[in-house]
Amino acid sequence: MISEDKIAEIRDRAPIADLIGNYVVLKKSGNSLRGLCPFHNEKTPSFYVHPNRGFYHCFGCKASGDVFSFLMHVEGKTFPEIARDLAEQTGVQLPVYDAQREAEFQRNKKQSDRLADLVEKATSFYCEQLYEHPDGGIARNEFLDRGISEESARKFRLGYAPHGWESLAHFLDRTGASPEDAEAVGLIVPRRSGRGHYDRFRHRLMFPIADVHGRVVAFSGRALSPAPSMEEQKEPPAKYLNSPENPLYHKGEVLYGLHEGRVEIRREDATVLCEGNFDLVALHQAGFQNAVAPMGTAFTEAHARLIKRFAQKVVLLFDGDKAGRKAVREAYTTVNKLGLSAHVVSLPQGADPDSFLREQGAESLRTRMVRAPTILEYFIDDPAASVEPNPHAKADAIGNLGPILAKVESPIERGLYVERVARKFGITDVGLVRRELRRGLGRRSDRPAPPRDAVRQPIATPVSELQSKLISLLIDQPTLIHDEGARKLPKLLTSPDLRAIFDSILRMVDRQGSLDVTALLDELNDSQLRPWLEAKLAVQEHDLEEARQILDEGVPMLEQKNIEHELPRLQQRIVEARRVGDDALAAGLTREFVELTRSAHKLKSNMRQR
Repeated sequence: MISEDKIAEIRDRAPIADLIGNYVVLKKSGNSLRGLCPFHNEKTPSFYVHPNRGFYHCFGCKASGDVFSFLMHVEGKTFPEIARDLAEQTGVQLPVYDAQREAEFQRNKKQSDRLADLVEKATSFYCEQLYEHPDGGIARNEFLDRGISEESARKFRLGYAPHGWESLAHFLDRTGASPEDAEAVGLIVPRRSGRGHYDRFRHRLMFPIADVHGRVVAFSGRALSPAPSMEEQKEPPAKYLNSPENPLYHKGEVLYGLHEGRVEIRREDATVLCEGNFDLVALHQAGFQNAVAPMGTAFTEAHARLIKRFAQKVVLLFDGDKAGRKAVREAYTTVNKLGLSAHVVSLPQGADPDSFLREQGAESLRTRMVRAPTILEYFIDDPAASVEPNPHAKADAIGNLGPILAKVESPIERGLYVERVARKFGITDVGLVRRELRRGLGRRSDRPAPPRDAVRQPIATPVSELQSKLISLLIDQPTLIHDEGARKLPKLLTSPDLRAIFDSILRMVDRQGSLDVTALLDELNDSQLRPWLEAKLAVQEHDLEEARQILDEGVPMLEQKNIEHELPRLQQRIVEARRVGDDALAAGLTREFVELTRSAHKLKSNMRQR
């Protein structure tokens, strides 16, 4: 906890105009400063900073606050993180509440700062070598030939790692850097025989990788054509060589370009996710400054959480090949789990963002982004466009969509996607599509395949078609659970599994007003009816009015069926009671029999009147 006095002291010492000026170009306007708002798109400046009051306000999106709220919004950090950062920058001493934890924090920070300073020195060395080394021109030509400008190269601090074995090692030694530290961050490698180290990166175009705070934590080096002075290589080097994971760098938690693009991402409320180093730089140069790229790994949950700190939408812009389509499928699970809105831009076969921009231009790519389908629409459209024109292939492709659409929580969205499947595959009967989607759930790809000699077990289904129909209505339209007819169901349902489903729906509607599909499946994980429930959740069959009408008609029918089932059982019990001479029990059961018979007649009469 930080006292209000300390917060006020930090606020007084932190120059809000200078700090905001790192993110927004501000110009004098009376007693205030004015610029384009970093939180929303605008062409006319409506964002004002009042230095004397330590306050900012946007007359467009109404964002306002002090230096703390601004940095929290832009950097995606928590208040304590921002307060500690500003305290260090302004020289404010924060009180120590836990000496042991504070000492550990300071030790870790001291090591982290030392290693980061070392990586920064290496970055500066590579940048200098790009222009000072005799072979630096080979590296410059590598990006210039791709249309990357010198300005973009300076923005991303591209550099050149000389082909000598110890160029960087000797430089770091002259600066007094520890070889152990340089080895720890993956800049140099110990020799296999003898003492000393050699450079990890040699004769490569260097891409410094910064974390979200702008601190360089790793490098990605691209192989270059051999220099005239180099010895002949026995075998070609790997196209890209990346830093190993180290105390500063965990590849599953760092996105290339996030620091450079975080303000634009916040302004657009969208991130463009690409795959390659050149793709990233080319996109920023072409005006897509909200682009980011994972480094040497697939898109992870940690990446998605990073993005979600700044935006709710992610546009997947991968290569137009089989690997790119696979990357989209792998990203779906992650974005779906984190609740990100995902869209997919399809590129021509063999194209990547870098080559597409060079050949067709930024406006052509922007048009594709504006028209980009949602990731679920992409999963429908892509196979529909490439499936073989025969019934079996179409049925198989539609079935494969069953497990995907089953994860859509909104019944309305699910219904619209089902209609899209029918339209894209050229099938006029939407009911046939629904049945094929249900069939597809029986062969879900995310479940382990059964042994070849295993006996196929049939999917458990409810014992009563009418009871299952009524529960299906409540799954489609959960708000009906408080209707008069639905309130009778707990006493009428004879299946414990259906009663459990009813109880779960009731709790969710009472608690949050809607149905949480994931939570429902989790609650009913051990239910015999889970496969049936999954199939039901895949599609919506009834709108609200239709569901209410069927419910109003179905509940009396279920009451009637239950009575008809109970009457013979009561007769048997009456006969048994008389046989053993229990006249009192027989009389009570007879009265119950008469009352049920009257109820049955009344229900029949009411149903006829309907």
